[in-house]
Amino acid sequence: MAFGLLALAFFVGTYGSIIGAGGGFVMVAGLVVVFDLSGATAVGTSVLTTAAIQATGAYTYSRQGLVDRPAAMWFVVGSVPIAMLTAIFLADRVPENTFEALIGVLMLALAVFVVVVRHRSAPDGAPLAPRRAALVGSGSAIGVLSGGFGVGAGLVAVPQFGRLQRLSAHRAAATTTLAGACSGLSASIGHAIANNPEWWALPFTIVGAVLGGRLGASNARRLSATVIRALLALGLVAAGTPLVIGALR
Repeated sequence: MAFGLLALAFFVGTYGSIIGAGGGFVMVAGLVVVFDLSGATAVGTSVLTTAAIQATGAYTYSRQGLVDRPAAMWFVVGSVPIAMLTAIFLADRVPENTFEALIGVLMLALAVFVVVVRHRSAPDGAPLAPRRAALVGSGSAIGVLSGGFGVGAGLVAVPQFGRLQRLSAHRAAATTTLAGACSGLSASIGHAIANNPEWWALPFTIVGAVLGGRLGASNARRLSATVIRALLALGLVAAGTPLVIGALR
């Protein structure tokens, strides 16, 4: 099982780096379908794994000066408490089949979102003053995705930062990584309090995801934006469909 977890995490890290969305949804689906973990345990394990990766990415992006820190911090004001509360009170209080079906439906909805909603890149320039109320509100809504379901937060946050702050795609992704690292840490604490993670599996998932992330990052630029969007949508459908079918049996 340890080798299988390492292989799954390596694939998730590689795929997530290529699509630029972390790949947590693949981790959740893989832990449920392949390793037969409950939805709450899969989400808790995935959240702690991706939080470690996001923290590394946030540090790198910050050193490169790509993060709009004021915008990220107002977003975090909304996302951090909600991510922790939903991690504590949602995942392990919903019936298992219902929870897994909700995650699957969410993934399918996000696949449609990826196809329909396009990021409108803005030219790099001086950052806009943070739209505080909108950022806090968006952060609160996305905190539910981050803490409760462990999927989709980055997919929604990147176009939100682009729309609200007129950030370029690259700066929006970097800012999302910092905000996601903070929300992920908060959600991790919530899941730890609820004792959701499969603790013994974390060394394998974290190591595999980090190694895969390095490989994916080195190859991501070779693919066009259209191909990446197609891979993302297909991955969401492939991950969400078995969860919905399995929960309905």
